[in-house]
Amino acid sequence: MVRVLQDLGDGPELLHLAQDREAAERWLASNRYSRAWLEEVTADEVGADIVEGRTAA
Repeated sequence: MVRVLQDLGDGPELLHLAQDREAAERWLASNRYSRAWLEEVTADEVGADIVEGRTAA
C-alpha cells in the first residue's frame, strides 16, 4: 500500500491510500496537488495494526 500525503500545517494530510505505487501515481496524476508525495506503508506498520487490532475500513 502507498499513501499520498501533503503538508498541512503541523503535519501531513492523507489524501489517498492506494493499493500500490502505480495506482498512487495514477491517482496523483488525475488529482493535482503541488505539495503531495508518496510514502510506502511498511510491513512493520501493517504488523503493528494487526497486533493492536486495527483494520482498514
